[in-house]
Amino acid sequence: MRRFGLVEDANAAAFDRVPDLAVGLPLPVEGTQRERMSRYLDLCSRTENPIPGALFVHAGAEGYRRHPCRGARIVLRAYGGEPLVLLHLTPTSLEGRLRLLTDRLSDARRVMQERKRREIEMQALLAERSRLLAHLEEDAQARQRAEAERDAVLSRLYRAGQDERRRLARDLHDHAGQQLVTLTFGLRKIASRLSCPTAIHEVEQLLRHTQDIGQSLRRVTLELRPAALEEFGFVTALRSLLDEWSRVTEIATEFQIVGKEADLPLETAITLYRLAQEALTNVAKHAGPGVCVSIVLRFSALQVTLTIDDNGRGFEADEALTSLLVSQGKLGLLGMRERLSLVEGTLNIEAAPGKGTSIVARIYLSAKESGHAE
Repeated sequence: MRRFGLVEDANAAAFDRVPDLAVGLPLPVEGTQRERMSRYLDLCSRTENPIPGALFVHAGAEGYRRHPCRGARIVLRAYGGEPLVLLHLTPTSLEGRLRLLTDRLSDARRVMQERKRREIEMQALLAERSRLLAHLEEDAQARQRAEAERDAVLSRLYRAGQDERRRLARDLHDHAGQQLVTLTFGLRKIASRLSCPTAIHEVEQLLRHTQDIGQSLRRVTLELRPAALEEFGFVTALRSLLDEWSRVTEIATEFQIVGKEADLPLETAITLYRLAQEALTNVAKHAGPGVCVSIVLRFSALQVTLTIDDNGRGFEADEALTSLLVSQGKLGLLGMRERLSLVEGTLNIEAAPGKGTSIVARIYLSAKESGHAE
């Protein structure tokens, strides 16, 4: 109700108790009680604590019936936020009180039934959630097992590939290399016995071709099996690779070592060596003219980091994503990541068009491998 007595809204029980009640009209109180009701409503509108009172409200043919009541100030958004008075009429007759109690009991029963229904639904949802979590956990475990099996297979394939490279390099050196040496000595012996200038010239050309084949064969052998890794260590082998690559490509290089050098496991050394080969090959193919290459090898207590920077053309960094690398056929960069993952390493590629490329490879070492005590 509003402060001046207009009924703003009413529930079904109110219409049952006051037959002449109408929304939008004043409460049908006895004429002599209107001023008293106005003061009562004004008092109620000033506090949110229920204030007891009594009103004589019209009850149809029965005339006016006295109703005990309790009123308090209330603000509801649905009514524009204007303060109203919530008025609760209490019936005086036994029948009315019983009906009120019955209504309250029915409301309480409906609330309990609704609460029970919601509890059942909640239990069903929780059970379904538990089943889904169990399935997700099973799927995650299955995926982990599959990934572990895949990594184990890739590791075996990688080691088998390295073994095959060493075997091929050894066969090329022991057989094809020895045959080229024999051929070279034979050609030189023939040249020493010839007197015809034309024949001597042709034999010398064959000797030069043989030497070129020998140099190509040595390059292939070194790519297949970097013997310097086993004989002189990773740092010396990497330095030799840079010197040879710089000489052939005529690209300036800079090589730095940070930290105390440590002996690396052969598999780790081969992985970093192959990565450097692939990165330098990409620089020669794609970086463009006037490029310079900087390589930093950093040793620390727990990891070794190889950084290869160039100031070439670069590319979009998003292209380093695995899916894009596969779709675009850039399997060299993808191969780098796969090789590093087999030795518990990571690879970060930073690039931008016109701003060069930076490749950072990190491999974590155990205390024993790094030469540091825990």
